Amino acid sequence: TDPKAVAAEYASEEAFRERLLAFRELVEGRNDEEIVRERILAARPRRLLDVGSGLSDLCVWARAKLDGEVVALDSSPRMVELAAEAGVTAVLADMREMPFADASFDCVVASMVLYHVPNPETAIAEFVRVLTADGLLLASTGSDNDEYRRLAWASLFDEEPQPAAPPLSFSRENGRDLLLRHFRRVEQIDCDAVLVFPTRERLIRYVKALPLAKDAAGRV
Repeated sequence: TDPKAVAAEYASEEAFRERLLAFRELVEGRNDEEIVRERILAARPRRLLDVGSGLSDLCVWARAKLDGEVVALDSSPRMVELAAEAGVTAVLADMREMPFADASFDCVVASMVLYHVPNPETAIAEFVRVLTADGLLLASTGSDNDEYRRLAWASLFDEEPQPAAPPLSFSRENGRDLLLRHFRRVEQIDCDAVLVFPTRERLIRYVKALPLAKDAAGRV
C-alpha cells in the first residue's frame, strides 16, 4: 500500500463519509460493523482502543454504550481532529508503533485498516502488546476475490473486465493464519453481502467518492 495514497485518501472526510454511508445503508446481507458492535456489547470492555478510527462513529457509539474508556487512534490528522471534536480521547500515531503501555486495553478494534500496511504482522504484534492477557481483538477486512466486483464494473461501463487487483496484505483469505501466529484462538466470520444502489444518482455519488474511480462518475 502506498502511504502517500492512503494519507491523501483520508485527508478529508467527505468522500470517506459517502463510502461509509453506502455500506451502512445499501448493503444487502450481514455486514462486519454489526458483528463488531455485537461482540463489543458482549465483552463490555473497560478500556477500548479503536485503531484507524476514521470518522469516530464507533467510538461515539461505544462511549454511549459502555461504562469504560474509549480511545481513538488514527494516522490521519483530520480523523484525529474529528474524534476530538466528538469528545473522544484521540491519539495521532502509527498503529505499528503505538504510544501506549503494555496491557493497556482489554479490547482493540481494527476495522478495515490492517491491509493499509505492507506488513500487518507488525501492527498485530502491537495489538498483542497493548492488550491484556485475556483481551479481545476485533479485526475486519475485505476479500482478495474481486471477480464479481470486476464483472459488475465491466458491465456498468460496457467494457472488458479489469485485471485482478494485487492481493491484500491482510485479507479474508490470509487474515486468520496471520492472527494465529499471535493468538491461541481465532474465530473467522465471513460476511457475504452486496451493495444495491436504488438510483443512478446514488451510484454516481458513490463512484465520485472512490479515489481511483471518481473520474468515471460521468460515464455512469
